[in-house]
Amino acid sequence: MQQYINLNGTYRKADEPNLNHGNRGFQYGDALFETMHANGKVIQFFDQHMERLTKAMGMLKMEIPLNISGKTIEKEIGRLLHKNRHLKGARVRLTVFRNPGGGYTPENNACSYLIETSPLQHDTYRLNDKGLFIDVFPALKKPIHPLSNLKTTNDLIYVMAGLYKKEQGLDECLLMNERDEIIESVSSNVFMVYDGVLVTPPLASGCLEGIMREQIMDCAYALKMKVSDHLPLRLTNLMEAEEVFLTNAVKGIQWVGGIRQKRYFKQTTRKLLSVLNERTALD
Repeated sequence: MQQYINLNGTYRKADEPNLNHGNRGFQYGDALFETMHANGKVIQFFDQHMERLTKAMGMLKMEIPLNISGKTIEKEIGRLLHKNRHLKGARVRLTVFRNPGGGYTPENNACSYLIETSPLQHDTYRLNDKGLFIDVFPALKKPIHPLSNLKTTNDLIYVMAGLYKKEQGLDECLLMNERDEIIESVSSNVFMVYDGVLVTPPLASGCLEGIMREQIMDCAYALKMKVSDHLPLRLTNLMEAEEVFLTNAVKGIQWVGGIRQKRYFKQTTRKLLSVLNERTALD
């Protein structure tokens, strides 16, 4: 079945060339993106995704397209899901990029947007049957600066970590910052459970400001758990944890079975996933 994308409100065939060679996302990584989970036509946590996107665009001095600021983009996503027949679980990617022109200094701050959708196996969040086996990516450290929390297309450190993961036969690997603190994985935020407390790295450590990160902390509060998101997380902490899991907007929660010689349980992880699915269930 022919698949389509939406470029600035216009449908284009997904398997045909659609972007100019002067695209600034391609040339300079001058772009941001949001990856969302759709259940039918409902985009989970849509308002939070748009708030994060527009906040980041403001930090990068990008002009926000009217369709995004006016939130008609939600209807456009729904129409694209229907056109591509992605009517159950689906992954949605919304990319915004500054329009062509200029070198490192843009000619202006006007932006375009691109919507893509792809099907998922399930319309609800499912816990992985087999625990992930992970380790730390040691070669590169993520710097800490005001843009560290943003979801940009400037992602070479994640690409290199992904290659390391593949070479080492890992399911996922963890990134560290310049202070040797554990901050996130290739595509997810990281959590651990220790002595009944849910722990995740602080934003000040340079981790991505994940939408699912916030949702899982809210789920923990609903379970009357204590939450710590202000102290640095180190490998030694993970080696003492009872549970470790990863979160992102598409997969929800993935439990980690082990890191090196350490093995983990998943009791609290299951409880948090149950609350998450209750909150995202369709009426």
